Amino acid sequence: MKGKFTLALVLCVLFSSLALSQSKDLKELQERFWSPKNKKATVVDVPEKWQNESAVILYVDEYYKYTNNGKKMYNPSHYHQRIKLLDKAAVEDFSEFSFSKNSGSSFGFVNFYREKSTVGIKVIKPNGDEIVIDVDAESVEQDEEKKIAIPNLEIGDIVDLFVFEDDFQRTFSGTHIYDPVERVISKSYPILFSRVAVEVENDYFLNMESFNGAPKVKEEPTDKKATRRYVIEASDVEKSEFPRWFYPLAELPSLKFQVTFALRSKNEYYASVFLADKDAERKSGVSEEEIIEYYGKKFEAQKRGSVKDVLRYLEDKGIKGKRKQLESALYYLRHKSYNRFLELYIARENKIRYSALPCDSDYVILDENTFVNYFAGLAKQLEIDYDILVATADYNGTIDNLLLRSNVSYGLRFNFPEPMYLFEVSPHVQSDYFPENLEGTKVYTLSVKKNRKIEDVTFDVLPVTTPEENMAKQVVNVNFEDDFKKINLTREQHYKGQFKPYELRRRLVFEDFLNEEFKRYDTKHFYHCKKKQNKSDKEAESKMKSVMKTYRDKKIERIEKIVSGEFDVEINDYDYKVQKTGRYSNDALIIEDQFTIENEFVKKAGPNYLVEVGKFIGGQVQLEADEMERTKGVYLDHAKTYSYEVHITIPEGYEVVGLDKLQRNSSNATGAFTAEAVIEDGILKYTTTKIYAKRKYDVSEWDQMVPWLQDAYDFSQEKVMFKKS
Repeated sequence: MKGKFTLALVLCVLFSSLALSQSKDLKELQERFWSPKNKKATVVDVPEKWQNESAVILYVDEYYKYTNNGKKMYNPSHYHQRIKLLDKAAVEDFSEFSFSKNSGSSFGFVNFYREKSTVGIKVIKPNGDEIVIDVDAESVEQDEEKKIAIPNLEIGDIVDLFVFEDDFQRTFSGTHIYDPVERVISKSYPILFSRVAVEVENDYFLNMESFNGAPKVKEEPTDKKATRRYVIEASDVEKSEFPRWFYPLAELPSLKFQVTFALRSKNEYYASVFLADKDAERKSGVSEEEIIEYYGKKFEAQKRGSVKDVLRYLEDKGIKGKRKQLESALYYLRHKSYNRFLELYIARENKIRYSALPCDSDYVILDENTFVNYFAGLAKQLEIDYDILVATADYNGTIDNLLLRSNVSYGLRFNFPEPMYLFEVSPHVQSDYFPENLEGTKVYTLSVKKNRKIEDVTFDVLPVTTPEENMAKQVVNVNFEDDFKKINLTREQHYKGQFKPYELRRRLVFEDFLNEEFKRYDTKHFYHCKKKQNKSDKEAESKMKSVMKTYRDKKIERIEKIVSGEFDVEINDYDYKVQKTGRYSNDALIIEDQFTIENEFVKKAGPNYLVEVGKFIGGQVQLEADEMERTKGVYLDHAKTYSYEVHITIPEGYEVVGLDKLQRNSSNATGAFTAEAVIEDGILKYTTTKIYAKRKYDVSEWDQMVPWLQDAYDFSQEKVMFKKS
């Protein structure tokens, strides 16, 4: 389904609004994009070397223009692609484009379809006949998804598509930062010719560069003195593979750019991007000196008066030890300066109280600059040595190629014997673990002189967690009812390390953990501030409870879908309980749940039953035939261990046959999958352990990963017989 995955996903973002409104200038645009004068855009022949491909992109062109009159910004953009279909699979894939406003794009487009967008599609037949598709007539909207059908496609057809956008935006502040564009040059099909052009006028700043061996950015002349155009062109681009567990921007030739509008000098000062020295000039990288200058302006360790509330809290609770003090301060601030403000945001968004405020006059920490400055000030008062870190997630590529401010993670390292790292505040931030995508990455280390000024830059590499630290463990109890037609499952799940913040986000209901925090820190909901509630407060409380119930219902529904997805079957009678959150320590998150599965995993064989007992460890990675050989490195979230203890009660009058199928032992330096099974006291008990030893693997290690990955999947498909005694 490669066609739908590429062009269809382009349309996903081109139509950020589902309303399809064709421009009255459609005819003019058709003449412009389908002009025979553009020889590269009218090619019909595929090079001999690509004759056996499923499809070939003959031409692809992207264009972005940024201009303004001081009050209104005009940013026309277009995308134009021409692709030839060479087999039945491609014909099937490109016969329909589907898109939804919430989907992403493999081409990385930035929010097309804002004010007025126009779509043109035509099909060129092998005999030269051209058929223009009536986009309005062929468009159907269903369940927040829009589809455009292209009828009667055949092998040898060429699909020529363009999207043109007129985008007007007013600027009231004099500053506007456009979304960054990041994408690889290659696609899933070979490309005969591609071009990306960015044109900027004065008052616009452009960060733009190519990486990993992509063609160099060139400047082209324009017909206006105040305007500059920068272009990347590529020819004869071979197709790329985009396998699972792969970060394309880390390895493949790629392009990144971002545009910022800054009308005056003061707008330049406050723009949260790395700016070039002059507008309309392309900035191609970020130096160490610029890092010091940029973060030097942002950095200002908070003074004692700003952190006195936390200091008072630590003193009142008698918390001793610098590391313990810092941990306790993090969780205290997580509530006081972040999570409880989310409640106020919910009140405003649901029109319950637009200007809801906390009961005490307090501060809010919603961005990393405030976070860093606050904790730097706190560290100063607690006499804790620290450094500032500037990092980028590994899926962005290396810090050596830093270009976009949006790619930066800005944080602190507290220099205990075992360092502590803090990069962000979030509902479930943990003191012992920083964001997983920063593990093992190269970072800038900024030294601070007397807590006032950044004075030096060096490089460090962040540590990585181990598979023993990152543990997901489940104890699963299984019993059968109604002649094996109904399976009852109860589970106790333990999550530690990097698993914990991830599962806390997925599994906890906002109202529950917020109420837990109000109780822990003796604070109040905004509608409980007064000793005696007035009518307005009572109404706010009632409405908030109604909203929270809606949030809870939706959350539980999502949790049920998560569990259903683990087993790839429908589940019934789902119930769960959070036994321990571990939100204030390094202890595990513990969740108990129970549910039933009916008419699945069991097949009757005469008086006996074949049971897919391997299913109870959840879905496992299934490697397809074309994945057995790999040419790209492997990038995981973190090293990790999955552990299962499954206890299956053997119904009375039955015995288990085929226990030997549940024995496994496959391990090497890259990881392992092991399994053991026994029968004790009428219960079939088996344990499995799956270990990903690293978070990043060289492509040469893939061959060692395949055996234990395959073993885990094969185990999940195993059946044993429950034989009638």
